Amino acid sequence: MEQQPTPAPEAANLSSSAKGNLELLTQIKDHEDAQISGMQLLIERISGFFGSPAYFAFAIGFIVIWMLVNGWGAHVGWRHVDAPPYSWLQGLVSSNALLLTIAVLIRQNRMSKVAEHHSHLDLQINLLSEQKVTKILQIVDELQRELTALRGQPDSDVAEMTKPADAHALMHAIKKTQTER
Repeated sequence: MEQQPTPAPEAANLSSSAKGNLELLTQIKDHEDAQISGMQLLIERISGFFGSPAYFAFAIGFIVIWMLVNGWGAHVGWRHVDAPPYSWLQGLVSSNALLLTIAVLIRQNRMSKVAEHHSHLDLQINLLSEQKVTKILQIVDELQRELTALRGQPDSDVAEMTKPADAHALMHAIKKTQTER
């Protein structure tokens, strides 16, 4: 039995904060795209085409046709034939590979910079969130202390959670754990 694809949720069903986040992500993407130079955009479009199934099929077809035409040409006596091992074809393929490699590296460099910016943004948001959660827990702890007469002994887990995380100590612990492996 064939499964029907699940319809995508309507944008109208999203909360206002989710809609705001999507709008913010769109603005960030638009800003990143606006920073791309004309040459960079051209290189990315070319490398996008070279990475497509259509180009793969074209390259296979071109090579097969080249070999067939040159094999037939040698059979009928053409003077300018690229005989096996097809040195002209090898030169074309090598040049294509060089240009494709350069285009991919240029695109990867830009994508790496974008990923680094996103990672930095994630880190800033995570640190800010941790600070806000710590503040909320501190407020909860203060409320809990005021109500100790009703509860009895204070909860040591709440006291532990209200301590802010030490990002430097966490990074050191992560590095130490990775080097012990």
